[in-house]
Amino acid sequence: MSDEAKVDRCECVNRTFAQLKTYASLAEALSATGCGQECEGCLPYLKLMFDCGETEFDLDDPRLANYN
Repeated sequence: MSDEAKVDRCECVNRTFAQLKTYASLAEALSATGCGQECEGCLPYLKLMFDCGETEFDLDDPRLANYN
């Protein structure tokens, strides 16, 4: 296990991925909260979260290549 911090939130709207996962879809979370739209840094992580259900990711998670 890595000692590095995990990516687990949209910093721009101050919401954790666990909080955002309560929405039925990425589109609903984007519309309701504005997450993933300001700096867009978390958007690949959000896409991955809604596909796999996990809420914490390594900064360099190799699965992100499919979500850019």
